[in-house]
Amino acid sequence: MNRILCEMQISPALIAVLWYAIVSTAAAQGIADRVRLVRGNEIGEIADMTPLQVTLKKGAAGDREIAVNEIKTIQFSGEPNELSQARLNAANGTYETALESLGKIDVGKLDRDFVKQDIEFYKGWCAARLALAGKGEIGDAGRQLNNFVRTYPNNFHYLAARETMGDLLMAGSSYENAEKQYAELAKAPWADYKMRAAVAVGRSLQAQNKHAEAITQFDTALATTGDAAEAQNERLAATLGKAISLAETGGADEAVGIIEKVIHDADPQEKELHARAYNALGTCYEKAGKNKEALLAFLHVDVLYNTVPEAHAEALSHLAPLWKAIGQDERARES
Repeated sequence: MNRILCEMQISPALIAVLWYAIVSTAAAQGIADRVRLVRGNEIGEIADMTPLQVTLKKGAAGDREIAVNEIKTIQFSGEPNELSQARLNAANGTYETALESLGKIDVGKLDRDFVKQDIEFYKGWCAARLALAGKGEIGDAGRQLNNFVRTYPNNFHYLAARETMGDLLMAGSSYENAEKQYAELAKAPWADYKMRAAVAVGRSLQAQNKHAEAITQFDTALATTGDAAEAQNERLAATLGKAISLAETGGADEAVGIIEKVIHDADPQEKELHARAYNALGTCYEKAGKNKEALLAFLHVDVLYNTVPEAHAEALSHLAPLWKAIGQDERARES
């Protein structure tokens, strides 16, 4: 019998029916929150959360504690459709659309505090991403996120908010304060977060033209052990950061080879990493006086990764003078 069942072809319609049955059973038991993980999903009732983990009640199966670095998103039972849509918009980089959806929600009519917290986080986070792309005030976005972490210090978005506050402070040239925010990530028990913190501090040092110190930070990240896919992504980010500092200190040719390998090895879905890599590649070619090659690298970001606002803005700032240098004044004005 088992062999026969294994050989059966299950249609998409049957899969949908089975999934609906599972969700319906969970809802009937008061268990309807959906946690989307890096790998897979969990359904249950969010009973508690901290900056490091979420506690999910699963009825007769008991409680499960899920580490924050395993969580992509949480869809709460009974949340407004506008929040669900805003979350998708934010993931796709359409932050203005996300904020429009969030602005339609009457928070006063919501009963569940976790849902209110999610709304406040995405309002601040989307405003921050726009500000970093030059489409909003850095100070205003920073105040929103600072209010979020002060009001909800146990929310599972706490570390993401801290990291983004660091990015805002760095954009405002407040490097020491930015590095204090990144230090919160380094306290997390996971290799990928420790690596991310080191990479972020390295970028802060790069912005201050402290490239030798930046390379030390990137080497710290590269020396951190971790086999998870998330750790591998951070390792590529650290490799990319180190290549940029090598280029800035006279090793442009070596840096080009390193960056091309990062582009080759990175997951195609890691759009932000690819966008940064092509920007770095373009910068290396600029320093080598290879304007056409630099132009092509920055065009990759303009055409393929324009949903990564900060990287896109950086690419456009390079494209304008490059177009002008090859006599394309109209394209320069467009950029």
